[in-house]
This record gives sequence, structure tokens and C-alpha cells, in this order.
Amino acid sequence: MSRILVIDDSELVNNLLKEELTQAGYDVAQALDANQGYATATTFHPDLILLDVQLPDLQGFDLIRVIKNNPQMRHIPIIMITGTHHQTDHKVKAFQAGADDYVLKPFEMPELIERVRALLRRSAPQRITVPIQTPASKAAAAPAAKELPRLSLRQAVTTVLGAPWTLPVRAIWPPISFFFLTAALGLCLGGLALSAGAGAKAAVVGLIVLALWSACVVVLVVTCSLMGLPVQWREGAVIISLAATPVLLKLAGAFVTTAWTTLSPFYFTASPALFWDKAPTWVYRLDIFELWAVALVGRLVRQRPGASPMKARIVMLCILGTALVFAMGIDKLGAGQ
Repeated sequence: MSRILVIDDSELVNNLLKEELTQAGYDVAQALDANQGYATATTFHPDLILLDVQLPDLQGFDLIRVIKNNPQMRHIPIIMITGTHHQTDHKVKAFQAGADDYVLKPFEMPELIERVRALLRRSAPQRITVPIQTPASKAAAAPAAKELPRLSLRQAVTTVLGAPWTLPVRAIWPPISFFFLTAALGLCLGGLALSAGAGAKAAVVGLIVLALWSACVVVLVVTCSLMGLPVQWREGAVIISLAATPVLLKLAGAFVTTAWTTLSPFYFTASPALFWDKAPTWVYRLDIFELWAVALVGRLVRQRPGASPMKARIVMLCILGTALVFAMGIDKLGAGQ
């Protein structure tokens, strides 16, 4: 019985493929992201892989290169399945990466089954078999019998592509986003509660924090997509939440200052204007912690496959512009304190 590995982040498509392939007589394993798919491939030893292009943690093109770079798996034929890449250049990119076939969604299941059967027939002579060795040949082949080390997907991608973004986004995005938003809201509302004669309503401040975070995620995803760096919403939430860690440090400093002086937390700033006599007005809008956060966004974007320093700088400028727009609203709240 031939073994087939299905790697698709859509549980509906994944389960549908498993049901149909199982009925066709194949042993099927499933994976919902690239990390899980690579780990399953090293233990399941599939005879064929059905691979989606858009995965939460890595593009399918790059996962193909990683698999083909592994001597133990380079013989496995791969059929790419996608519903977003209909352009000819994307098909060419898939074949250049090492794909053996390319199927567009929506597809007809009987056609896909026949493509699977045809590809398995063509790849049958290339499958790895264990040779029968005589005692003499065992001695001669002893140096080559050393088992190759099994690399994790992160290590394999680093070897092939040079350390791109490989975080398990599906697993980490809810807790990281929840932690950041909870901490930010807690520090802001706590500072307002400790300040004397707070004029800003807690609900308004909370909405501003949520709106700023959401706006930065939207700007990041849209800007990256326009530049040919597809970023899913989960990835955008993770990038913004991780990069905004310095902002939490600023909010913590504001909270401590308010607890010590009872002044509004909106007065707390680490602007370069503090060290610049007669600084222009726009300099007061800048803050060391916020600039640090924007730089981290650029750093994380730069680590994505296909990114460049110029694309990362464009994303940084868009995020900075978004933050400055919201800073005006925060200033108005501070003026009412």
C-alpha cells in the first residue's frame, strides 16, 4: 500500500483528501503546517506528498527545497495544490523548486486521484530500497552505513535558505497576541486609575490600544502582500505582538511614573526631543521605544523568504506612519488630563 502525506492548513481540504485517498486504497498521513509536515515525512516515509502553497509557517515552494535537499527524501514526488497562485510564473517557480505536478483549486477529485496514480507509477523505480549485502560487501560498505542525522525543519530551512521566518505560527499566535493585548490594556488602564483627576475614559483608551494593534496588523499584511511577500493574518498578529515588546516597556515605565507622581501616564515619553533644544514638533511625536518596535518589525519582515532591505524599510515606514496617526489621538487624550 502506497503512503501519501497531505500537507494543507485547511482542515476541511485535508480531511477531504484523506477520505478520498483512503477509499482509493492509500495509507494517508496528515499535517497542517510545514513544521508538522516535515516531521511527519521523516517518520512516515511517504511515497508521495500533496503540498499546499500557502502554509502558516513557511511557503510550500521553500518546503519543497528543504525536502529535496534531504538525501533521505529527495526521491519523494510532490504535487502542489493551491487556490491562490494561478499565474504562470508561480507554476514555473513551483517546478523550479522541485515539484513534480501542479493542481489548482477547485479540482476534480477523480482527476487528482489519477494524477497521484500516474506519478506513483513513474516514481516507482526511483524509490529507495534496502540492498541485500553479503558479508564482504558489508565490510566494504561500513563507512556508508552511518545513519544521516535528522534535522528539524528549522535546521533544514536554515541550511537551504539561510534562516528565514520559521516560527510555528499556528501554535503561538493566540497566546502571544493575547498576552500583548492584555498587558498593554492592563498597564494603560492601571496608569489611568492611579493618576489624579484622570479625564480620559478607560473604554476610550482600551479602544485606542485595540485599534492601534489591529491597524498595524492590517497595514503589515496589506503592505507585505502588495510587495509580493504573502503574510497571513496569524503571522501579522505574531510579528506585531513580538515587535511591540518595547512598547510594553514604555507602558510599564509610564505606569511606574504615574504610581510615583500621580501624573497622567500620557506625560511619560522617551522622545529624542528631551535632549534637543528647540526641537521641531514632529520630533516630539517620536519615541525611542516606539522606534525600537518599528525596527523590530523590519527585522522580522527581513527574515522572510524573498524579502529585501528595501521592502523591510517600506513596511517600517508604513507602520511608523500608522503609529504617528494614532499618537495624535493619544495626545488629545493627554491634553484633557
